[in-house]
Amino acid sequence: MKTQGLQMASACAIALTLTACGGGGSDSHVNSTPPPVPPPPSGSASVVIFPNPTPQTYTSVGASAAGTFFDTGSLGSVSSSDADQPHIRYTTAGYYEIQLPGKDWDGLIPHKGYLPPSENVFQPASSNNYFVIEQAKDKGYLYSELASWSDDAQRYGTVAFGSSTLPGQVPQTGSATYQGIVGGSSDVVNSNSFDGNYRVSVAGSVDLNFNFGQGTLAGAITLILDDYSPDTIGTFAFKDTVFSVGSASYSGKFDTSATGQNYFLGQFTGPNAEETIGAWALPFIFTTGSSTLTPDGKAHQAFGAWIAKKGP
Repeated sequence: MKTQGLQMASACAIALTLTACGGGGSDSHVNSTPPPVPPPPSGSASVVIFPNPTPQTYTSVGASAAGTFFDTGSLGSVSSSDADQPHIRYTTAGYYEIQLPGKDWDGLIPHKGYLPPSENVFQPASSNNYFVIEQAKDKGYLYSELASWSDDAQRYGTVAFGSSTLPGQVPQTGSATYQGIVGGSSDVVNSNSFDGNYRVSVAGSVDLNFNFGQGTLAGAITLILDDYSPDTIGTFAFKDTVFSVGSASYSGKFDTSATGQNYFLGQFTGPNAEETIGAWALPFIFTTGSSTLTPDGKAHQAFGAWIAKKGP
């Protein structure tokens, strides 16, 4: 079975019944009115994302598309608009909450389809939508996380979120290299007897080389089609980068011969720009296949997000 991102079994329904009772002698009065029930907590204490969270709304950057992983038609436009990405916050009560595009804030809880509860597959308390985190804290990240998600409005994508760095906290001298994790989706379609038709997920790595004193950025992204047998997409250097001295954000494009949506944008996370999060869209020519995917030599679209941390 191929379990990738949001391609998972339906959630189990769990019903809880609350009862109240009272009693007394034959001459006593029984008060049958139950005491007020306090509201449930906004989220679940068993949802753990960051190692040392403090109350805040995290900054989100991501890329998403209309439809689902199981659509096989045209992908359509990929959006990096903030309104089309989920947002996460940590409350003073000690719980995480999620806001899907166009929705109100909701508690974030372990997905009900997993018993025992999963440590990285979550859902909003009022729906069965998936929110699957990378568990970046286990890879040494303190301020950034990567997640795939879907919502009731038939939209899905990958989002990076974290504690944003203020402009005055970005170094203005020296240089640094950030290396990180890439996740995302593509419009390449595959099928099998278990999953049916599905759009193949994307994984990979990213390297970002900042010269803080000169305000320059170089780097590259390496992608694979993350199927049963991974297929190499390629390594694509950054071009047309935009970064200035003291800036907490950056942007650019990729060096590719394919035509399609081509961009990346990101910002630093952590009190001293120790990490960074980014969103991206990249067109590519599918030329390298494997035992599970046959290349068609045509242009395809990939999109997603990344997290990266400063090297030594």
